[in-house]
Amino acid sequence: MTLLQACLNGNRPRSDHPAVPITAAELARDAASALAAGARELHVHPRGPAGEDTVEPGPVADAVRAIRAACPGTPLGLTTGLWTTAGDAERRHAFVAAWENLPDYVSANVVETGFVELCELVTARGVGIEVGVWDLEGAEALIEIGIQPLRVLVETSDAWSADPVAAAAEIDARLVEAGVGAPQLHHGANDDTWRVLDAAVARGRDIRIGLEDTIAMPDGAPARDNAALVGEALRRIGGVKPRP
Repeated sequence: MTLLQACLNGNRPRSDHPAVPITAAELARDAASALAAGARELHVHPRGPAGEDTVEPGPVADAVRAIRAACPGTPLGLTTGLWTTAGDAERRHAFVAAWENLPDYVSANVVETGFVELCELVTARGVGIEVGVWDLEGAEALIEIGIQPLRVLVETSDAWSADPVAAAAEIDARLVEAGVGAPQLHHGANDDTWRVLDAAVARGRDIRIGLEDTIAMPDGAPARDNAALVGEALRRIGGVKPRP
């Protein structure tokens, strides 16, 4: 069955949508609601005091502890985007090395400086890796490096592709051709979100949805919250809502 992951906030500001969760308590609340709506895994961006994305140990610990308490046993992933340290790969590495409250996996973008070192660090700590691939160049880099990740995140909307659906299909085919056996999770962003998801589901790929990726339902109406987006995605993959 298609895996449905909830991406609760990303770096989206609350000014975009009033339901974007920012604090650890809000992330925990939304995580529980997303699971009740049908999500099976979580991807979150811990936020600092000003609401900014961060990988600093304090906010990470707060978010992980709160979500673990609200959603025990649920696979939890965090961002390691290099933007969280203003492009400073060594600072990111130091922060991640200092984490005491570990997620189950992190997302790491293959094109970012320090990618290999980051993967070595988190793997040594027993944390899985979702490798973000934005284009064919990134797919080729992953193939050449030879890392076998937990999964590959195919993120062509974030790469500003002229046709994210076609670009995702090309990456998909290249990874399969090269023997990359890790599951693929495809997702879109903003106006591309739902057509990217529908194409991915048709190819049997995993997907994610949440206010990180879009604030709108397929008909363009504003989404109420993360749970509403998850519920619609579940309906589109023909899934069954889990029992409370």
